[in-house]
Amino acid sequence: MRKRVTITIKNDILNQVDRIVDGLSIRSRSQAIEYLLSKTLSDYRIKNALVLAGGKDSFKESRFLLEINKKYLIEKVIDYLQEFNPGKVTVSVDLNKEKIIRKLKEKKSSADFLELEKPSGTIEPVMRMKNSFSDTFAVVNGDSLCSLNLNEMLSFHQANKSIATIALTTVNNPMDYGVAMLQGKKISEFKEKPKRETGSYLINAGYYIFEPEVFKHVSRKMKSIEKDLFPKLAEKGLLLGYPFQGMYFNINSKKDYERAKRIL
Repeated sequence: MRKRVTITIKNDILNQVDRIVDGLSIRSRSQAIEYLLSKTLSDYRIKNALVLAGGKDSFKESRFLLEINKKYLIEKVIDYLQEFNPGKVTVSVDLNKEKIIRKLKEKKSSADFLELEKPSGTIEPVMRMKNSFSDTFAVVNGDSLCSLNLNEMLSFHQANKSIATIALTTVNNPMDYGVAMLQGKKISEFKEKPKRETGSYLINAGYYIFEPEVFKHVSRKMKSIEKDLFPKLAEKGLLLGYPFQGMYFNINSKKDYERAKRIL
């Protein structure tokens, strides 16, 4: 719910506000002001964010170190998160971890690192951070870029008292992604890369918001957030979907990479 207000702002400050209107995640002056205010209000920002930058790779060099407009992919993901003033950003790495850490330190990245010995799925890094996640936290795929407004997603998450919320976008080829069946605000069914069409074009954008309560639903047998945890939460009616419009790139192939370079 929003209310109309009238405020007076100096011209030079208003000019700075207008500069962040990009037509994608921030589409108007009023949205820009709301975005800037939300960055300074602690109740409406993510306290901790975990970026997943591990796993096997189809590129000769880590896909997280692919350059897009003179920045590494993982660097762009971290920069995106920093726009929302998080308390702390941690990057989980395993394969190529020495190189990823070195490259990010050379760029003076403000992120911390969680170093794992080998790829072990997407649940393991989150569980390793369990003691640090005492409040609302975000988990982000390090190979996904989008124009999602994370503060608006957080507001949705909190307003609906959700323990798990997935950012959802639409694509023409949903079977290459995690597909969500949405009923109202709840995801009634979640399938990771289904072999058949599900009738839904809403897919997992790789940006999640969780409450610590979610750890009660994680078992030792689970390895994947997408294949193991999300379907279980959906069955229990505990998984919410947050559809958004705008830019989305999941860079897992050379074709994805070339497209991102052309557009970004």
